[in-house]
Amino acid sequence: MKTSQLEEKQRTRVLYLITKSDIGGAQKYVTDLQKNLNKNLFDAKIIYGGRDVKWLSNRTSLWGLFFNDLFAVFELVSIFRKEKPHIIHLNSSKAGVVGSFAGAIYKLTTRTLRPKIVFTAHGWVFNPDNYYSSPVRWAHILLHKFAAIFQDKIICVSEYDRLLAIKYKIAPANKLITIHNGINVDMDFLPRDEARREILHRLNKDDSNGNFLNSQWIGSIGRLTKEKDYATFINSAVKLVDAYFFIVGSGNEFKNLEKLIIDLNLTSKVFIVPPKGKDAELLKAFDIFTLTSIKEGLPYTLLEAGAASLPLVVTRVGGVPEVVLSGINGLVVQKKSPVDLAHAFLSLLSDKNLRTNYSKQSGVEIEKRFLLSSMIQKTEDLYI
Repeated sequence: MKTSQLEEKQRTRVLYLITKSDIGGAQKYVTDLQKNLNKNLFDAKIIYGGRDVKWLSNRTSLWGLFFNDLFAVFELVSIFRKEKPHIIHLNSSKAGVVGSFAGAIYKLTTRTLRPKIVFTAHGWVFNPDNYYSSPVRWAHILLHKFAAIFQDKIICVSEYDRLLAIKYKIAPANKLITIHNGINVDMDFLPRDEARREILHRLNKDDSNGNFLNSQWIGSIGRLTKEKDYATFINSAVKLVDAYFFIVGSGNEFKNLEKLIIDLNLTSKVFIVPPKGKDAELLKAFDIFTLTSIKEGLPYTLLEAGAASLPLVVTRVGGVPEVVLSGINGLVVQKKSPVDLAHAFLSLLSDKNLRTNYSKQSGVEIEKRFLLSSMIQKTEDLYI
């Protein structure tokens, strides 16, 4: 047997499964793991719902009575038999449940391998802060409890999520572990004015008189979804005069948010910026970065804003307060409160020294607690 073939056989095969291939935190997470695992020890591959697993998606067809999920289970069993993974690492709620059942069947029907099944909870879908009704939330709780029977380890990206899983008895405490998301802090950010010009270019805004460039900017980057609650961000703009507000993102809430901006007569100060990928490079355009979510795991965009040394204003949801220590590197406010949000913005905009102190500490906190190298090492230790 050739040396390269022998080395490949001896490496631990890791198969990542995620429901969707679009851009998001869970997708970045599996990509970072796949690219940065020790290549001498691990051979990692990612498969996506829809692209690689035809029947795996977030769509639920009532007429089909979840038959699409059943088909996805057996499709995955076939894939597991072909790939022969030592580790099956599941990501996102649907992949976590469907993949666990498929993994259990695979274990029962294979004589050669007993793969370890790992699930990462990128913010529990049954989070009480979510907009789902109580029956829907409890349905998800029951599904995750059942799936957890077949999972060997459950990674929670925040301590909040680990405690939530314990509270709802999703799995025994010894099956749950917190591994914070991590980033590479050596990121390429555009200088402030260059980033601002790029944003204005995307908006087709003329700034020949310098009004935009020389003003105070408050910004956010994220998907335009109900969970992000950008409506609260937009409503807070009513209460502030000397600032511009920017959301870099796209999503199914675009039309609703656009209408809200028009209804509140904010078209001259609140802007939705089309994303182009690698939008984190724009972060230094902002004087303040904000997240107004009602549900989060541990968002990458917040870590990136910290790495850009921005003062942070966020809502108290999920693992967000584990990143933003209120009064140290930013301010934490209650969710769905435009008034509290506006007061937090005003306190920072009116105090340059406070903004400077929070900015410096933001970078320190990321380097101290949220490095990619730490996330990789802890995950490799769990695999072994």
